[in-house]
Amino acid sequence: MRREINSEELGFFYRATGEAIWQLQYVEDSLCKFYIVICIHFGCDGITRENAEMIQKKISRKTLGQLIGLLERTERVQSSMLSDLKEFNSLRKWVVHNSMRENGQDLYTDHGRDEFAKKLLVFGNMAKSIHNGISDSLMHLVTTAGHATEEQIIRKANSEIDRLKGKA
Repeated sequence: MRREINSEELGFFYRATGEAIWQLQYVEDSLCKFYIVICIHFGCDGITRENAEMIQKKISRKTLGQLIGLLERTERVQSSMLSDLKEFNSLRKWVVHNSMRENGQDLYTDHGRDEFAKKLLVFGNMAKSIHNGISDSLMHLVTTAGHATEEQIIRKANSEIDRLKGKA
């Protein structure tokens, strides 16, 4: 059925799109840190503990695709993770650059709205899953290398959350 999108549906699309973009930024931030830690651990790309902070500032400006390329060149990231990241990046391009142009007209049909919403939700869920996977990989790498225990990392993370909330 063809009809104009109502305000409740429009609100959902705006919120879902905003959440998707926010989740994307979490993934990008985590990938930067992941890349730095991998490079320090395995001696890649001249990154050391001493220059990591400076290099991270530069790397944090890179796009998701550029970050995936950096990770791929280290040859230290599992192919399944790279494959997931590439699929996510393809969907990111649709969300960020092409959703309105390619599928904006779909919002005028019930089926189109449903498909559009599903795609946004898939992207958001994929972002959360990838972010969790990166966090798990970082935790594994840091703890197995003996740099910190999981308890120390969680304690520091909770302390930072408390600080941000104004509780510290």
